Parts: sequence; C-alpha cells; structure tokens
Amino acid sequence: MANVHPRLIKNVVDQTPRAMIAMLIVSIAYGAMFFKFIPMDILCIWFLGQVLLAWSRLYNAKQFMIHLNCFNQKGLNRNERIFVILNVFQAITWTISSLLIMKYAPQPFEFVSFVLIIGIITAAALSMSSLYRAYIVFFFSMLIPQIIIMLYYGEHQHISLVIFTIIYIPATILLSKSMLNNRMSSILAHEEIERSAEKFKQLSTVDNLTNIYNRRYFFEMSQSLLTTDREQKSISMLMIDVDNFKKINDNYGHQAGDYVLTCLAKDIECLMRKSDLFARIGGEEFAILLDDTSFQDAKSIAGRIIKIVEESEVVYNQRLIDVTVSIGISVLNNDITDIEELYACADKHLYQAKARGRNQYYPSL
Repeated sequence: MANVHPRLIKNVVDQTPRAMIAMLIVSIAYGAMFFKFIPMDILCIWFLGQVLLAWSRLYNAKQFMIHLNCFNQKGLNRNERIFVILNVFQAITWTISSLLIMKYAPQPFEFVSFVLIIGIITAAALSMSSLYRAYIVFFFSMLIPQIIIMLYYGEHQHISLVIFTIIYIPATILLSKSMLNNRMSSILAHEEIERSAEKFKQLSTVDNLTNIYNRRYFFEMSQSLLTTDREQKSISMLMIDVDNFKKINDNYGHQAGDYVLTCLAKDIECLMRKSDLFARIGGEEFAILLDDTSFQDAKSIAGRIIKIVEESEVVYNQRLIDVTVSIGISVLNNDITDIEELYACADKHLYQAKARGRNQYYPSL
C-alpha cells in the first residue's frame, strides 16, 4: 500500500457503493434464474453471504477514508489486507454458486454461471483495478475455479471455453493495467494543474524577493478587514522605509540592496502576530496593518521593529551593512475612514520621521 496514491484509494472507495449494488442485483438475478433448481434455503443462505459481503465492503471503504484522512499508513495497509480477504470471500461465494449449479441444475446451465463470472470479473476492473494487487488476487480467485469446472465437464464446448479463458486472461490483465495507468496519469495531470494554480495564486499575492505579501494583496485584504472590523476594533498601520537605501545600492550594489530587503523582511516577520498583515509595498517600503491595535500598542511595535533592525547585523560579501528604518504610524478614526486615507496618513508620518533624523517612528507622542 505504500506505493498506492491516496487518490487511487479514494477511487476504490467511491466505486464501492455502486459495485456492491451491482453485485446484489446480479445475485438477485442468479436467484431468479435458479430458484427452480436450487433449494430455497440454500439460495437464501448464499444470498445472505452476499449481503454480508456488501456490508463488509462498505464498512471497509469507510475505514479506508478514516485512515486516509488521518494519514494512517499502518491502518491503510491493514485495510488493504482486509480488502483482499473480502474479495477472496466474494470469489468463494461465486465459486459456490457454480458448484450449486453443477449439483442441482441440468446442463448447459454451467455456461450461464461461466458467463456471470466473466462479467463480474470484467466489471470489477472498473471498481477495483486502482488497487491493482487486490484486483489480480480477485481475478485469479474467480477464474481458476471456473477453469477447473470446465475441465471437469471435459466436453468439446467446455474445452473451447477454457481456451477462450486462456486468451481472456492476458487481455483483461492488460485492460485493468491500462485503466490503472490512465487513472494515474489523470491524477498526476490534475495535481500538476493544482500546483500551477497554487503557484499562480502565490505569484499574485506574494512578493518574489522577500516572500511576504505584495502591494495588491495588502490593499485588498486591508480594505476587507476595515470593512468587517472597523466598528469593533482599533486598527493601526505602520509604513516602514529603509533609511538611505540609495546609498546602500550605490556603495554595495543592487544585489546587496536586495539582500538587505530580504533580511529586513525576515527580521520584522519574526515580530508579527497571526492577525497582522505585513507586505512589501514597493522598492524599500513596507507596510503593516495591525488589527485590534491601539495607537500606544502600534508605537510599541514600531519601537521593537526599529530596535531589532538596528541591532541586526547584515553582512554581505564579508562587509557589514548598517541598516536602520523610519516608520510612520496612523490609526483608524473618525477622520481616517478607509485604507487609502490610513495609508496616506502613515506615509505622511513616515516622511516626518525621516525629516526628524531617521531611525525613529512618528508620531512619537
């Protein structure tokens, strides 16, 4: 089971209810055809075995899903063994049905039984081939007794059916293997589409350099948060800008500048709470939306950011780069009512922090 893809197991689980309904319908048809020959009490016992099998297979499918959801590999391995045992039991019940026809029904009704068995084996390829080993066990458990029965009769028509069966074996095995490969190809293609969609989603929301949110996502989520929470909570914004970033690029190179931004994003991200929204707005500018955060708390966070950035050692090509930031703070209030106004206020305060000498936040009172 270790090599079986979870979606193949899911396919077997999904097919099980339909397969069991079909099996019970065929069992009823068998009883309707042979109740004139086979004693009713024996038929009822045989059919009860089919009902018990159907219930066990449905329970087995339910257990598969439980173990899948819990990522319980041992449970999946155990359930696969039970699945194989149940399929062998199913093969035994249909072998018994053929033996009952041999005992109670006249010739040529054994051919009817043979056709039933071949039909069941072929149909099972649809519902069981995803667990290929289990299907192969079921395939031969069903077919070998039929070959023996045909050889037992030994007449020309029976021998002809044995020859047909020998031809049928590789054809059906190849069919079931092809179905498995097609399912696997479909699953892998679907997963590739999912990965591409996830990558596209990430590219549309995450900044490629710093691996934090980008400007577009920041403003979309910020506006959504303001619309939802503005009546209940205090909301603050920090605008962060790297001091003298142009000098860093000029003195150390643009790659060094990118490295500074990456380190800065990592340092600040360590201070973020789950409710905070941290993004690179563009160039050397970053923004943080602080949900449920008062002005005093926003100042405290801004102070911690300035301290951790100033104390952080950024070394690029064995050269120490001094990095500081300036921060502008704004708070949602009666005068500032939407994300654009909140951003504009924080941006204005950011430039005031720079005008006052950098490496500080504004307003500080």
